[in-house]
Amino acid sequence: MRIGVALNPASGKGRGEKYREVLREVLDMYPVDIDWLPVGDPAESKQVMHDRIADGLIDALVLVGGDGFIHTAVNAVGDSHIPVGIIAAGSGNDIAREFDLPIHSVHDSIHQIASSLLTRRYRDVDVIEIEWEGGSERALAIASVGIDADANDRTNKLTWPKGNLRYVRGLMTSVREYEPYGVRLTMDGHSHAGPMTLLSIANTRFFGGGFCISPGALPDDGLLDVVVTPGFRRIDLVDLIPKLLLIRHTKDPQVHVFRTAQVRIESAPEHGIDLPLIMADGEEICRAPATIRVIPHALRMVM
Repeated sequence: MRIGVALNPASGKGRGEKYREVLREVLDMYPVDIDWLPVGDPAESKQVMHDRIADGLIDALVLVGGDGFIHTAVNAVGDSHIPVGIIAAGSGNDIAREFDLPIHSVHDSIHQIASSLLTRRYRDVDVIEIEWEGGSERALAIASVGIDADANDRTNKLTWPKGNLRYVRGLMTSVREYEPYGVRLTMDGHSHAGPMTLLSIANTRFFGGGFCISPGALPDDGLLDVVVTPGFRRIDLVDLIPKLLLIRHTKDPQVHVFRTAQVRIESAPEHGIDLPLIMADGEEICRAPATIRVIPHALRMVM
C-alpha cells in the first residue's frame, strides 16, 4: 500500500519536521510505502493531492493539519472515495473532535491510521456542497452564514489566544458591532424571509474550537441540520451566548433547528444588513446567494 502524506508546515506552530520524523518512524513498522506530498498554498496543495489520486499513484491520503487543511483535502479528494486519515494538529480541530480522533497526538494518530488502513476500517460520511454563481466548493463540518460567520471571519484575523478562546474574542467583537441580517431561506419547497442573527448549516456538531452548535447533527444520515434564530436585539444575543457555551441553546424557543438535504440562502435587504461572507470549516467561501446541499457518503474516512 502506498500512502500519500500531506503535512501542513504551519501545523503545531512550525513543528512540521518533528512530525515528519515521528510519521516516518511509525510507518516504518508497517508494510506501506510513503509518498511525501509537496504542500504549498491551499490551491497548490489541492492540485497536488488531486493529481496523485487521479493518476492512481497513492492508495490512501493522510493529512497532518487542522480543519482548514482538511477542507482543502475534501475538495481534492472529490468523489474518488480514496481513504483519508486525519492527524489533528491545528488550532480548532473540530473535525477530529466530531469523530473522536486523537488531537495533537501524532504518534497515536498514525498508529491508529496505519492499522485501520491495513484492516480496512473506514467510515463513509456525508459532505456539504456550497454552490454559487462563481463556482462550488465542498466542506465537511459546518457552513456559517450569520453572526457565526462574522465571528469566524474576525477570529481568522486574530493571533491569540488559542482554540475556542480566540473564537470567543472574535464573537465578542461581532456582538458589539451586531445588527440583524436580512435573509431569505428556501427549504423543501418553502421560502421565508426576515431578520436573522445566527445561521449554521451543520453536517457535524462542532465549530469555533469546540462549541457544539448542533448537538443532533449526524455526519452520515444524508441530512443537514439548519440552526437559525430570528433577528435578536443585542441584549437577547448576549443572553444566548452562555446557553451556547453550556449546549443549552437548542432549548431556547427562539432557536430553531430544521433538517433538510438542501437550503437556498439569499440576502433580503428589506429585513436587515447584508449577509457576511459564508464560511465553511473555518474558511472563506463566497457571498450569498448560494445553495448548500448534502452529498451523502461522499468521503471515506479512516477510523
